[in-house]
Amino acid sequence: MSSPIFAALLSFMSAVIVAVLGHFFSIKRKRRDELTELRLKAYADFINAASRLVAARRMGRIVDELDELAALNDAKTRICIYADAPVVKALVEFWKHGGTLEGEKEIIAFTRFCMRIRESLGNANSDLQSIDISNTLFKLEPATYSFKHASSHTPSDSAEIQDAS
Repeated sequence: MSSPIFAALLSFMSAVIVAVLGHFFSIKRKRRDELTELRLKAYADFINAASRLVAARRMGRIVDELDELAALNDAKTRICIYADAPVVKALVEFWKHGGTLEGEKEIIAFTRFCMRIRESLGNANSDLQSIDISNTLFKLEPATYSFKHASSHTPSDSAEIQDAS
Protein backbone atom coordinates (compact mmCIF):
# COMPACT_ATOMS: atom_id res chain seq x y z
CA MET A 1 0.00 0.00 0.00
CA SER A 2 2.85 2.38 0.65
CA SER A 3 4.29 1.71 -2.78
CA PRO A 4 1.34 3.21 -4.77
CA ILE A 5 1.21 6.21 -2.40
CA PHE A 6 4.94 6.72 -2.75
CA ALA A 7 4.68 6.53 -6.57
CA ALA A 8 1.81 9.04 -6.60
CA LEU A 9 3.69 11.41 -4.27
CA LEU A 10 6.84 11.11 -6.38
CA SER A 11 4.82 11.83 -9.55
CA PHE A 12 3.18 14.84 -7.91
CA MET A 13 6.54 16.21 -6.68
CA SER A 14 8.08 15.69 -10.13
CA ALA A 15 5.21 17.58 -11.75
CA VAL A 16 5.59 20.47 -9.29
CA ILE A 17 9.37 20.63 -9.83
CA VAL A 18 8.95 20.56 -13.63
CA ALA A 19 6.30 23.30 -13.46
CA VAL A 20 8.44 25.51 -11.21
CA LEU A 21 11.57 25.02 -13.33
CA GLY A 22 9.60 25.59 -16.56
CA HIS A 23 8.19 28.82 -15.16
CA PHE A 24 11.61 29.96 -13.92
CA PHE A 25 13.28 29.25 -17.28
CA SER A 26 10.49 30.89 -19.28
CA ILE A 27 10.77 34.05 -17.18
CA LYS A 28 14.53 34.03 -17.58
CA ARG A 29 14.22 33.58 -21.35
CA LYS A 30 11.62 36.35 -21.59
CA ARG A 31 13.93 38.75 -19.73
CA ARG A 32 16.86 37.78 -21.97
CA ASP A 33 14.74 38.31 -25.09
CA GLU A 34 13.53 41.70 -23.83
CA LEU A 35 17.11 42.73 -23.01
CA THR A 36 18.26 41.66 -26.47
CA GLU A 37 15.48 43.71 -28.03
CA LEU A 38 16.43 46.77 -25.94
CA ARG A 39 20.09 46.34 -26.92
CA LEU A 40 19.27 46.04 -30.62
CA LYS A 41 17.13 49.17 -30.51
CA ALA A 42 19.82 51.11 -28.63
CA TYR A 43 22.53 49.97 -31.08
CA ALA A 44 20.42 50.85 -34.12
CA ASP A 45 19.37 54.21 -32.68
CA PHE A 46 22.98 55.11 -31.84
CA ILE A 47 24.31 54.19 -35.26
CA ASN A 48 21.40 55.98 -36.94
CA ALA A 49 21.88 59.14 -34.87
CA ALA A 50 25.66 59.10 -35.35
CA SER A 51 25.25 58.65 -39.11
CA ARG A 52 22.74 61.50 -39.35
CA LEU A 53 24.93 63.79 -37.28
CA VAL A 54 28.07 63.02 -39.28
CA ALA A 55 26.25 63.51 -42.58
CA ALA A 56 24.74 66.80 -41.39
CA ARG A 57 28.12 68.09 -40.24
CA ARG A 58 29.80 67.11 -43.50
CA MET A 59 27.09 68.94 -45.43
CA GLY A 60 27.38 71.98 -43.15
CA ARG A 61 23.81 71.64 -41.88
CA ILE A 62 23.58 72.54 -38.20
CA VAL A 63 19.88 73.41 -37.95
CA ASP A 64 18.79 70.15 -36.31
CA GLU A 65 22.09 69.38 -34.60
CA LEU A 66 20.66 69.77 -31.08
CA ASP A 67 17.92 67.21 -31.76
CA GLU A 68 20.40 64.84 -33.37
CA LEU A 69 22.78 65.18 -30.41
CA ALA A 70 19.91 64.48 -28.03
CA ALA A 71 19.02 61.30 -29.96
CA LEU A 72 22.68 60.26 -29.96
CA ASN A 73 23.02 60.80 -26.22
CA ASP A 74 19.77 58.96 -25.53
CA ALA A 75 20.97 55.92 -27.47
CA LYS A 76 24.42 56.16 -25.87
CA THR A 77 22.86 56.13 -22.41
CA ARG A 78 20.74 53.08 -23.26
CA ILE A 79 23.83 51.28 -24.52
CA CYS A 80 25.60 52.02 -21.24
CA ILE A 81 22.63 50.55 -19.36
CA TYR A 82 21.76 47.52 -21.50
CA ALA A 83 24.91 46.42 -23.32
CA ASP A 84 27.57 43.91 -22.37
CA ALA A 85 30.77 45.27 -20.81
CA PRO A 86 32.92 44.91 -23.99
CA VAL A 87 30.42 46.97 -25.98
CA VAL A 88 30.29 49.69 -23.33
CA LYS A 89 34.11 49.76 -23.16
CA ALA A 90 34.29 50.11 -26.95
CA LEU A 91 31.74 52.95 -26.82
CA VAL A 92 33.78 54.69 -24.11
CA GLU A 93 36.92 54.36 -26.25
CA PHE A 94 35.10 55.79 -29.27
CA TRP A 95 33.87 58.69 -27.17
CA LYS A 96 37.35 59.31 -25.69
CA HIS A 97 38.68 59.77 -29.22
CA GLY A 98 36.07 62.46 -29.94
CA GLY A 99 33.00 60.58 -31.11
CA THR A 100 32.64 62.65 -34.28
CA LEU A 101 33.95 60.17 -36.88
CA GLU A 102 36.14 62.89 -38.36
CA GLY A 103 39.57 61.46 -37.53
CA GLU A 104 41.31 58.17 -38.10
CA LYS A 105 41.40 57.25 -34.40
CA GLU A 106 37.67 57.86 -34.12
CA ILE A 107 36.95 55.77 -37.20
CA ILE A 108 39.07 52.91 -35.87
CA ALA A 109 37.39 53.15 -32.45
CA PHE A 110 33.93 53.21 -34.08
CA THR A 111 34.84 50.16 -36.16
CA ARG A 112 35.90 48.34 -32.98
CA PHE A 113 32.64 49.41 -31.38
CA CYS A 114 30.70 47.90 -34.31
CA MET A 115 32.72 44.68 -34.01
CA ARG A 116 31.93 44.43 -30.26
CA ILE A 117 28.24 44.91 -31.08
CA ARG A 118 28.47 42.05 -33.61
CA GLU A 119 30.13 39.83 -30.99
CA SER A 120 27.50 40.70 -28.37
CA LEU A 121 24.82 39.58 -30.83
CA GLY A 122 26.50 36.20 -31.24
CA ASN A 123 28.44 36.78 -34.45
CA ALA A 124 32.03 35.53 -34.52
CA ASN A 125 34.68 38.22 -34.81
CA SER A 126 36.77 35.94 -37.00
CA ASP A 127 34.16 35.84 -39.78
CA LEU A 128 35.12 39.39 -40.83
CA GLN A 129 38.89 39.37 -40.40
CA SER A 130 39.58 39.62 -44.12
CA ILE A 131 36.96 42.30 -44.84
CA ASP A 132 37.91 45.97 -44.63
CA ILE A 133 35.08 47.10 -42.35
CA SER A 134 36.42 50.65 -41.88
CA ASN A 135 36.50 51.21 -45.63
CA THR A 136 33.00 49.80 -45.99
CA LEU A 137 31.64 52.00 -43.20
CA PHE A 138 33.45 55.22 -44.09
CA LYS A 139 34.32 55.32 -47.76
CA LEU A 140 32.35 58.31 -48.95
CA GLU A 141 32.21 57.56 -52.66
CA PRO A 142 31.09 54.09 -53.76
CA ALA A 143 33.43 52.54 -56.32
CA THR A 144 30.61 52.01 -58.85
CA TYR A 145 29.33 55.59 -58.80
CA SER A 146 31.09 58.81 -59.65
CA PHE A 147 29.67 61.97 -58.14
CA LYS A 148 31.74 63.99 -60.61
CA HIS A 149 30.24 62.12 -63.56
CA ALA A 150 26.70 62.42 -62.22
CA SER A 151 27.03 66.15 -61.64
CA SER A 152 28.57 66.72 -65.08
CA HIS A 153 25.22 66.15 -66.80
CA THR A 154 24.13 69.29 -68.58
CA PRO A 155 20.54 70.49 -68.62
CA SER A 156 20.29 69.23 -72.21
CA ASP A 157 21.27 65.74 -70.99
CA SER A 158 18.34 65.81 -68.57
CA ALA A 159 15.98 66.95 -71.34
CA GLU A 160 17.21 64.14 -73.61
CA ILE A 161 16.60 61.60 -70.85
CA GLN A 162 13.06 62.92 -70.31
CA ASP A 163 12.35 62.93 -74.07
CA ALA A 164 13.52 59.33 -74.35
CA SER A 165 11.01 58.16 -71.74
